[in-house]
Amino acid sequence: MSLRPEPLSPIPDTTAAAVRAAFPKGNLYVDLRTAFGTLYADQLLADLYPPEGRPVEVAPWRLGLVVVMQYIEGLTDRQAADAVRRCMDWKYALSLDLHDPGFDFTLLHDFRQRLLAHEASQWFLDTFLATCKARGWIKARGTQRTDSTHVLAAIGTLHRVECVLEAMHYALNQLRAADPTWVQQHVPLDWYTRYGLRADQPRLPKDASKREALARQSGADGYQLLDGVWAADSVPYLRDLPALAALRQIWLQQYYRCTAPGFETLRWRTTEEQPPAAVRITSPSELEARSCTKRDPQWVGYKLHLSETCEPAHPDLLTQVLTTPSTTPDCTMGPPIIQDLAARDLLPGPHLFDSGYVDADFLVTAQHHQIDVVGPPFGSYSWPHKIAHGYDLQAFILDWDAQQARCPQGHTSVKWTPGHDVSGDPVFRRRFDKATCHACPTRHVCTTAKDAPRQLTGRPKLTMRRYRPSANARRHRSSKSSMRSGRASRAASRKASGAVLCARVVTAAWRARTSSPCSLPRRCISCG
Repeated sequence: MSLRPEPLSPIPDTTAAAVRAAFPKGNLYVDLRTAFGTLYADQLLADLYPPEGRPVEVAPWRLGLVVVMQYIEGLTDRQAADAVRRCMDWKYALSLDLHDPGFDFTLLHDFRQRLLAHEASQWFLDTFLATCKARGWIKARGTQRTDSTHVLAAIGTLHRVECVLEAMHYALNQLRAADPTWVQQHVPLDWYTRYGLRADQPRLPKDASKREALARQSGADGYQLLDGVWAADSVPYLRDLPALAALRQIWLQQYYRCTAPGFETLRWRTTEEQPPAAVRITSPSELEARSCTKRDPQWVGYKLHLSETCEPAHPDLLTQVLTTPSTTPDCTMGPPIIQDLAARDLLPGPHLFDSGYVDADFLVTAQHHQIDVVGPPFGSYSWPHKIAHGYDLQAFILDWDAQQARCPQGHTSVKWTPGHDVSGDPVFRRRFDKATCHACPTRHVCTTAKDAPRQLTGRPKLTMRRYRPSANARRHRSSKSSMRSGRASRAASRKASGAVLCARVVTAAWRARTSSPCSLPRRCISCG
């Protein structure tokens, strides 16, 4: 399917007349077309299509605009395609005649898949933000804020046993679709009863021993299936099925198998032998979704980091979104957020964050880009800090020239050794004299070690100098710089694409345009 860009067609006279009669005061989509034109042009999407082939049925700029309006209305593909046929305001925005029959709803799915395949979803948001910058709606080096929220994966929460049953069901269905003859020849009849239904339909045994027996039986069946597929040289294409790749990964996480002659064994892994949550697969339907708990919320899915402008005299516009696994901590996302905004020429001056983002590495990155980070620094979880009167790192004086640390009792360290922490980041370790520490009367508020002396581990000098609690923490707690994290929890329960973000930006921009200068919307548009 090839694209031959054509000039944007004007709005038909009959459509314009009907819309003016039906909406004399305008509505969202009429005003959107009037204020922004068509937003997108086919020339910008030319790279998504091959140079040769059958011409596209519907202009890509129309499909892109339909995807945006579809999200604003919360419609399915079929409902969005039906709205194109019956809604005159949609026809007005799309430059269609009132008698236009529209298009098949499957074209929307194909268009989104094409965007994802070419990693072009960000194009929707960037194109709209460029228009907003040209109109002066985004202040250069203005104030922005960033916060994260949870995103639910569109999957059911499965128990460990349900996960392996669903993996077998998923794999057998794909094998049957790819080569039904091979399935009839190699799949035992009792598997149809055991794995014919989805894992959430049959009832699991209530007795724990019976559930474990079912898990072991499923493990043996799964390895029998994998061995059979890999031994079948006549159908090598079956090995590349996504469901079999998922089955193999889940089986490695849930079962221990030894194939050494004389030591053959297969057992169900205990809870302690499970991989960490950051790599543990929770469903064969979505291998990237992870289970996470952040304070009270517990969910399976992803984490969304949203940045938006928050200038008093400008509309609140989303400038960035980053989607990560749910287990990714906020403190690792500060530098990527700043670097992405810098690459797109959207760097703020003041930038509001909550305590989850603000650590030493992030402050160094922010200062390099001349950004004033407003927010409380990442809290200390050491026991001296928790008991309030203990000796934490801030109680010691560091002499970087002499490479010595002085404790509150006046004793100096005897070792100053560079090294790396568990994450591979550079640190310095300062160790005090063992005999001096043992004789110290305040040892009980300095260290919990029985015999070892006190050791201080900290970042290099440049990093530590950036990491100082300041008046920013108090400013962050003021009402003006509130992060409104509770509102962000109502974000969409799926991964956000550029079209989704652009839909939110379009809605907020239209609200701001139709408001008086003294009543611009102050809502966080990340919640719609």
